[in-house]
Amino acid sequence: MSDSIYIDPSFETFLNRVFGNDRYHGFSGNRDKTRWKNTLSKLFDSFEKHIKANIQDDPEQVENIKKELELIKLALRSKQSINDINVNSIRALFEICFQLLGDKIDHTDRKVLNHPSHYKLNKKRTLVYHSDNLQKFWKVHERAGTSKFLDAGVPGKTKLEDFFFDELNGKSDEFILWFKETHPDLYLEIF
Repeated sequence: MSDSIYIDPSFETFLNRVFGNDRYHGFSGNRDKTRWKNTLSKLFDSFEKHIKANIQDDPEQVENIKKELELIKLALRSKQSINDINVNSIRALFEICFQLLGDKIDHTDRKVLNHPSHYKLNKKRTLVYHSDNLQKFWKVHERAGTSKFLDAGVPGKTKLEDFFFDELNGKSDEFILWFKETHPDLYLEIF
């Protein structure tokens, strides 16, 4: 088995989204094990920073995820084959995904998984997405300029930014109140 890996252009694009535009320009193609391990290490380091910045009020969950990240970082420092590195990285990512959904997964005591409750991981926590009013502004902004929003009389992105930053001085509470009053159907559809 070769100790190199072929990197698809879509993964290069992903790396540029994670680390900044063109930082990994030309990365697609065959890469050796050392370069691949270094890239994965950087990805997992970045992932850890994103975890710390985005998970609030759940130190146990953060600690469980950090343990998983430490295990994969240890594995990346070992002398594994590219196949082993990939398998361990995929396993770690799925472990972290399950943890983010609510808790560690363990069905070793089950012969079959045939009941909806078997897929619930919410014994300790429930994943709930909450948007504050500034985040809501950016959701509206993202949709501004679409035909549906323009047809409803919502300004395009530039005019919406001018209104938000210049007229409302970046006060997201006032913006959401305005949007809710002037476009109640769109407000209910989004939020």
